[in-house]
Amino acid sequence: MHRFIIFILALFLSIMAATDKNQKLKEQELKILREQLESARDSLQNEIAARWRIRQINISQREKDKEELVLQHEKTERLRNELAQIKEECYSKQRTIETEQKKLSEKKEFWNYLISSMNDVLKRESDQIMSSFPIDIEERRMDLEELRRKFTADRNASNALSQLTSYYSKYLEKGSRSFIDKTTVLPENGAPQEITIARLGNVLGYGINRDSVIFIVNQSGNLGSGRYNTQQLGASALKEFLSDAFPRWIEMKEVKGPLMLDIMQNSHSSILIKGQKIKRSDQFKQFIKAGGPVMYPLGALVIWALTLMLWKLIIFSRKYTSESRISKNVMSYLNSNDIEKAKSYISKHHGVVARVVLACLEHSKWSRASAEKAVKEILIEELPKLNSHLNTLAVIAGAAPLLGLLGTVTGMIKLFEVITSYGTGDPKILAAGISEALITTEVGLIIAIPVMIIHNFLRNRADDILTATEKHAMRILNRLWPED
Repeated sequence: MHRFIIFILALFLSIMAATDKNQKLKEQELKILREQLESARDSLQNEIAARWRIRQINISQREKDKEELVLQHEKTERLRNELAQIKEECYSKQRTIETEQKKLSEKKEFWNYLISSMNDVLKRESDQIMSSFPIDIEERRMDLEELRRKFTADRNASNALSQLTSYYSKYLEKGSRSFIDKTTVLPENGAPQEITIARLGNVLGYGINRDSVIFIVNQSGNLGSGRYNTQQLGASALKEFLSDAFPRWIEMKEVKGPLMLDIMQNSHSSILIKGQKIKRSDQFKQFIKAGGPVMYPLGALVIWALTLMLWKLIIFSRKYTSESRISKNVMSYLNSNDIEKAKSYISKHHGVVARVVLACLEHSKWSRASAEKAVKEILIEELPKLNSHLNTLAVIAGAAPLLGLLGTVTGMIKLFEVITSYGTGDPKILAAGISEALITTEVGLIIAIPVMIIHNFLRNRADDILTATEKHAMRILNRLWPED
């Protein structure tokens, strides 16, 4: 028991000793753990502090980046606005350039139009030089050629317009005053003459040569080179007056005092000036010439219509007279029942009645129906021959007024061209276009009305001949087949 207690005590002491040892080990381990914990805590604190610093740095950097981003965005917006402004300025400048280019193009077109118009004016003036007063023709040609040469060299329409204005002013002034000058003219039906001319503007002029022969330069009413006529005076009173006046005018170098003028300057006054009478043939030629170029096709229509009408009248007249006689003679043979003599007689003749009678006689041994068919065939063949060229006459009657209307249109065009070139101040020049407009219409109606009347007459005549032929055929048929 004692030993047991000792054993228990020893065991307890050993256990206690082991427990103390374990306690110390645990304390040491705890101390180590505490030290590790402290170390870990310090490390954690350091890590937290480091991370906080890093976070603060990141936050600070983010703020800086944000501020920089805002600045970059503002800079980008500013640059975008500047770019948009630059683009708008570019578009505006481009539109301005396009507008200026368009204006430049329009100015170029207008300049080219001015140049073209100036060329047209110069060409028209060059074409009209021959219609100027005779003593101005050469001078005007030289001035116009000089103007054309300068314009071709510099292509300056404004300068050319100014020079052209001066050119017109010069000759407008010369055409509005009277003066004495020497020139060479070409009279009608004569050789060139050097004369001293008393010019009264562009209206007319009187001239005298070395042999004291008096000439007159006046307007003819035509255009172009024939606008002025130079002819020798034949009226004794005017010759005597001018023979007395010319020495005084030459001495004063101007036309002064009373003056005998040809105010009308037409064909009648021309007759008085020449001291001659105009022939019927010349009047007819003047009438044709006044009507213009359309008068020639109208004349062709007249000849064509007259030829057709005469030919148809002759044909119809011969057919009517011969057919009545043939029918009468055949009926006399048939009344005596002598068919062979009728055949012998009819075989010697030609024409539609002869053919109808011959067909009836040849079918006399057959039925009346077969004879009527043969007669109808002949009449059907003859109808186009009777009406031949009648439609042509109708076309001529319709075409003549249209050609007259065409002449009216061409005359009006000519009239407006004259107005464009010479204005409306000279009625004599305008009369040419008016005459052409009226004469062709008159001639067209003069042709159309008789042709229409004769066409109607010939049409009725053809119908009468056809009716008479049918009547002769029925008589023959009734005579050959009286029972039918």
